[in-house]
Formats: sequence, structure tokens, C-alpha cells
Amino acid sequence: MIERPELKEVRRQIRLMAREFGAEYWREVDRTRAFPDAFVDLMAEKGYPGALIPKEYGGLGLGPSTAAVVVEEINRFGGDASVINAQMAISSTLVRDGTDEQRARYLPGIASGKIRLLTVAATEPDSGADMSHLESYARLDGDHWVLDARKVLISLVEHSDLMILLVRTDRGPTLFLLDRKELGDKIETHSVTLIANRLTTTLFIDGLRVSDVARLGPVGGGLKCLMKGFALRRLLAASESIGNARFFLDRSIEHAKTRITFNRPVGQNQGVQYPLTQAYAKTEAADLMRWDALRLLESKQDASGRSALAKVLASEAAWEAGRAALTSFGGWGLATEYDIERKLRDASVFVFNNMLLSYIAEQVLGLPKAF
Repeated sequence: MIERPELKEVRRQIRLMAREFGAEYWREVDRTRAFPDAFVDLMAEKGYPGALIPKEYGGLGLGPSTAAVVVEEINRFGGDASVINAQMAISSTLVRDGTDEQRARYLPGIASGKIRLLTVAATEPDSGADMSHLESYARLDGDHWVLDARKVLISLVEHSDLMILLVRTDRGPTLFLLDRKELGDKIETHSVTLIANRLTTTLFIDGLRVSDVARLGPVGGGLKCLMKGFALRRLLAASESIGNARFFLDRSIEHAKTRITFNRPVGQNQGVQYPLTQAYAKTEAADLMRWDALRLLESKQDASGRSALAKVLASEAAWEAGRAALTSFGGWGLATEYDIERKLRDASVFVFNNMLLSYIAEQVLGLPKAF
């Protein structure tokens, strides 16, 4: 595929930034379970948190293809693009469904990096990702809403200035845009340590009163608002996975060429060659599916099926590339200094595809709903 010149320039800029934040930086961020403040600040200087925000609000006004290239390149060079991914994708919800007042108040700060919007609190202890059976609730009290929520596996909330909360109301699931500074003692978080550094928490909100101006989108329209962004979220996840896959392949191929055992390069062994070749083939196929889905998304066509396929294929390609890396590196692939084990943990976050497989079966293949 011939890439547009502007996307080549984005790749070049991200690679330059990657030199300033090498493997040692990301290794330490992972070891200490820290937030990558310095990296995020540099990305903000370049305007990338506002890549998908219109220029009238101070953003770059670029398309999903640019966002996809950004997160791919960050991961390809050993970084973790999850924070930038979150800011770009979640801000798109505000762009699409926010009121004029909300957009004017928050989008310029998000575009400049002064305001972080990194969190959508949706999943719950008993329903998980089944957002049609929410226990968290908002009730009207005069001209205000009173919110009570219990959420689990919520990433980055302790590092986010704004958050989007999904709760049920008498008229259906509804979104609220909450300013962390205004929550006070009504919010409680507890850290949850996961396999990868996603700064994840449980989240409790008790009796929080907010005015109706905090509502994001129509009452009862919360799921529809989120679903509008599903194709973009899948494609950014696919792009992270493609970046991870290429990280594994770049390093594994170089290692296979230069590592000498039994008087020959390890890459001369078919047991090393074949896994790398298969992972490369699957990565390239996933990349083509991603670009096809991005083409549909940017031309305002339905990208839901293609984006689902791209996410599944890319996440599985990255996982296979990680396993191939272990074949190439052997025991050294488990050593922190080579970063293979760290990126394997990152890649594992994306391989939960059962809901997407069900979606593809029903919506793309037309099969009956599974039970």
C-alpha cells in the first residue's frame, strides 16, 4: 500500500520522539507502575492529544488514519500508546455528542494537553462488559441528578481531569461528563494491579449531585453515543497491536540474523524462520484489513464489521509475533532488559475477542445469536 505523504511525516516525527524516550524509560515506567508524564507532555507539545479535535477548538483536525499511525509507531518503538490512544478516542465522544458549551469549555484544553480526558467508566462488578444491565444509577432530583456508581477495571481515572461515566436512568443508559476537581469526597478509587501497566482501579461514587449540564448526549442515549465510537476504538486498538507485532518482528529478525549458536545464526534454523514468517504474514494481513476499515471510516461508510475484523486479526498477529520472538530470543526473551516480556504483557491486553467474534458471526456472517 502506498502511504499518503502526510502520514509518512507523522511516522517520522513519532520516530524522532521515540529516540528521546527509549526502552529504558518505558521499562522504568512499567517497573514503577507510573504514568508517563514526560512523554505525554512532549506529545501535547506536538498537538497529538488533539489530533481528532477540530481546528476551531485548537485541535489538529486530522483523521483516524493519523491517530492510527501515531499509536502504531509509539508501540513499534517499544513505548505504550494506551494513554495517547485514550485521549484521542475519548475526546471524539465529546466532539460528537457534547453540547456547544461543553465543547467550548473543554476541547481547547484537551487539544493542548492541559486537560486530560482519559477515562470512560462503564464496566461493573456483576455485569462486566454487559452495559445493558447497569446497577449504577442516576435519579433526577429537581433540576439536578444524583449519581451512585460502582465500576471495575477502570483505567487512568486517577490521572484524568475529566471522565465519562455510564449509568442507567429511568429512561435508559446515560452518559455524564464529570470534572474530577468537582467530585470531592464523593468519589473513591482503589488500585487493581494487572498484568500490564494500565493504572487500573475500582471506582465508587456515592450521592454525587450534578446539574444537567454535566449530561453528555441525550437521556437514555448513552450506549448509542458510545457505540458511535466503537469502530474508531477498535481501529486504534488494532493499530496498537500492529505496532506491538512490528516491535517483536523488528527485534526478532535482527536477533535471528546476528545471534550465533552452533556456529551459525539462529535465523538459519527453520524452527526460528517459520514462526517469524507466519507472524509477519499475519501482521501484514491485519494491516491491510486495518487500512480498509480506516478507508471506510474516513469516507463516512459503515466500518463496524471491518474494524472488528481488523482488531481481531491484529491482536492475534501481535500475540503470535510475541511467541515467535521467544523462539528467536530463547531464554533471553524472558529477561526484562530485552523488553520482549514487557511487550508480551502489553499484547495480552488486546486478545480478549469473544464479544467481537460473536459480533462478526451475527452481524457480518448473519449467523443466529449465540447462547
